[in-house]
Amino acid sequence: MKILGMLQPGAGIGVFIVAVSLILPQPFLLGGDFARGEILDPVICEHDINQSYALYLPTTFQPGRRWPVMYCFDPGGKGSIPVGLFKEGAEKYGCILVGSNNSRNGPWEIILQASRAIWRDTHARLAIDDQRIYSAGFSGGARAACGLGKMLSIKLSGVIACGGGLPAWLEPRDVMDVPWFGTVGLHDFNYQEMQELELRLRRQGSPCLLRIFQGRHSWPPLKLALEGIAWLYEQAADPGMDPR
Repeated sequence: MKILGMLQPGAGIGVFIVAVSLILPQPFLLGGDFARGEILDPVICEHDINQSYALYLPTTFQPGRRWPVMYCFDPGGKGSIPVGLFKEGAEKYGCILVGSNNSRNGPWEIILQASRAIWRDTHARLAIDDQRIYSAGFSGGARAACGLGKMLSIKLSGVIACGGGLPAWLEPRDVMDVPWFGTVGLHDFNYQEMQELELRLRRQGSPCLLRIFQGRHSWPPLKLALEGIAWLYEQAADPGMDPR
C-alpha cells in the first residue's frame, strides 16, 4: 500500500488524512479496534480515565450498521458479571453489552456520572442504534437500570430488573411505555416489592413480566437471563412478525 506515493510534493496534511481515510477499512472508524465474541474489561473511557466498563460485541458485529445496546449495572461495580450473564443472549440476538465498573449501590451522583460516562464513550466509539436502548441491573443496579431513561433523558426500549424495583424518585407512570422484565428469588428480601411493582405496572397497561426462581437476593440464573432478552426483543418486533 503506497500512501505516500499518492501525495504530490507540497501537499497539505489535510490531503494526507483524506487519503488515509479512503484507504483504511470501515471497522477502523467505528468499533473495529474491539475484539468480537469476548468480554473486554476494563475499557477505559477516553474522556474520563476514572470511568471504565466491561464490553461485549457479538461475533456478528460490523460497524457498517447501528446495533442495539444493553447498559448493565451491578451493585458492586463489577461490570463483567452482568455482561457475562447476558452474553449468550446478546450473541443470539445481536446486541452490544456494556457493564459499568463505577456504578454501584450508593449516592445517585455516582450512578449518574457512571451512566453519563458509558453513554458518551460508547456513542463516540461504537455504532449504536438509539431506537434500541436497553438496560439491566441487579438490586440497586436494577433501580439504576429502571431510572436510566430519566437520568439521561432518553427513551428506553426495555428493562431487565433483577431483585430491585424503581428508585424512590420514579413512579410507575414514568415508565408506562417501557417493557419491564423482572426477576426475583423466592427468598429475596425484595420479593414482595417486585410482586407489587409488577401488579402496578400491569394495572396501568405497561408491558411487563415477572419471573421467580428458587434463590435469594442475586442475579437470576442463566435461563432467565436468556428469557429476559428474548422477551424484550419480542416486544420490539413488528406486529405479525415471528419473534424468532
